[in-house]
Amino acid sequence: MQYGSKPGVPRWVARSLRTAACALMMLMAGMGPALAALPSQPGGTPDAPPESPSAAVDATASYFNRDIITYRAAFLGIPPQQRALNTEASIERAVSLPGTAVIGSHEIPQGVVITLSDIAVLVLTPDDLDPVGGETLEQAREAVVGRLGEAVRAAESELEPRYLLRGLLYSLLATALLVAALWGYRWLVIRWHAWLEKLIQKRLAATHAEAGRQLIRGMATALRWIVRIAEWVLVLVLLEEWLRYVLGQFAYTRPWADAMTGWILLKLKAWGGALLGALPGLLTVVVIFLLTRAITRTLSLMLKGVERGRYSLLGIDAQLAEPTRKLMIAVIWLFALAMAYPYLPGAQTDAFKGLSVLVGLMVSLGASSIIGQAAGGFTLLYSRTMQPGDFVKIDDTEGMVVQIGLFTTRLRTFTGVEVSFPNTVVLNGRLENYSRHPEGPGLWMDTGLTIGYDTPWRQVQRLLLQAARETDGVQAAPEPFVLQTALSDFYVEYTLRTRIEDPMRRNAIRTDLLGRIQDAFNTAGVQIMSPNYRADSEEPKLVAREFWEGLPVPGASGPATGGADGRERGD
Repeated sequence: MQYGSKPGVPRWVARSLRTAACALMMLMAGMGPALAALPSQPGGTPDAPPESPSAAVDATASYFNRDIITYRAAFLGIPPQQRALNTEASIERAVSLPGTAVIGSHEIPQGVVITLSDIAVLVLTPDDLDPVGGETLEQAREAVVGRLGEAVRAAESELEPRYLLRGLLYSLLATALLVAALWGYRWLVIRWHAWLEKLIQKRLAATHAEAGRQLIRGMATALRWIVRIAEWVLVLVLLEEWLRYVLGQFAYTRPWADAMTGWILLKLKAWGGALLGALPGLLTVVVIFLLTRAITRTLSLMLKGVERGRYSLLGIDAQLAEPTRKLMIAVIWLFALAMAYPYLPGAQTDAFKGLSVLVGLMVSLGASSIIGQAAGGFTLLYSRTMQPGDFVKIDDTEGMVVQIGLFTTRLRTFTGVEVSFPNTVVLNGRLENYSRHPEGPGLWMDTGLTIGYDTPWRQVQRLLLQAARETDGVQAAPEPFVLQTALSDFYVEYTLRTRIEDPMRRNAIRTDLLGRIQDAFNTAGVQIMSPNYRADSEEPKLVAREFWEGLPVPGASGPATGGADGRERGD
């Protein structure tokens, strides 16, 4: 249907009427499916009234991967979703017509009609304006016309083979450049890693101190990780730029390229603003940590002097210097962390607070045993129950204290085996410290012996003391002594008590002492036979001197004793 102008009627009025008629026809054509879908009552009346503009859901009409307009209200009973579908179909139909599409706009009482090749494609009403941004109808019309013109031009250019072929050629060229750049970058990375490893090995070879070598290894590991992260960041940047360039070569995907560019710029702007905003807080944190480091280093130097015995400080001796230093440094750093916490970037965010609560909960639930071990270690140190070098017995294990650590206590037994005890076990168990005897350092060693009643006890004591004096490692002061501990049914029980200076040599000294006891008793002709018996043997059970080494002496007729043992052992 075509509208003309009547005589006496202005031409602009005729154009407005023609445009309004086209818009109404298009909208009525779009209302057909919507009205047919509505349930009806016997009188033809709908079950419910049309959806109010305030209850409508926003819908955006797009064409060629570009947003054209967002409908926020219904028009002539058509909801925003249906209006968006009608607009997209109208634009597609108008662009498919021969020739170049021309965009126009006309005002009507309900708003503004946008035409494309004399086809009304959409109606912009005041209810479709953005209420938050304070948008006017004129501003909305200019924005919609601009977006529609860009989408139409992109669609028309996509139909031309030369634009498509140019996009493909440029994309292939960009891909070839990317592959070449990645290959050259890989070659540079390999050379860089080889040079870096060579430099690290050179520094390690020039450093002889183990502490310095450990420091170099730690710095090398951190440097390797930094280099790897920088390498991957550069690779991701190259891939992102290649993808953005390729998407920008085609009209349909060009909005994605623009969105990537806008997203990157937005992120860079946000990161830059966040970094600038965090600089004062970061500087405060750095100052706090530098001051804390200076204080802890000064304190460490002072307590290390106490540990080496150069001087005393506040009643702290060399034994307590090391644990005191560790405890005070830990407390100072915890205090510094608490002071720096409010100045950390993001410290006031809910995520940071939630992470802090989670870490505190994990420490409370999972590290209770560790905290208990540390508290036990400090208790052992400050109570002076034992110290490194003491000879102690923990439960059934005897040994010398090697270290009282923060979590465990280590002993070295007679056989050279190192045994570790958790500090809580040491505190809750039985601890015997042999090095705390009032007579001074050393260890009392008991040696038991049983001799029959037919041997004078004075002779037995004299022989035992003689063997103790001849044993290397037994102290002369305090002097060894013999105790009679029991008068049993068949023998007398004797205990030789000797004091040794080096507890770690107890097994060797005991072996030597027992050998000398046997030699002394054999020389004196005293038999060491104390099992239960019913009759004496016919010959004494002694070992002649010539057989002490286990080899016969040339010219000797035989041992001084012979025959079988006639002593009958009891059950």
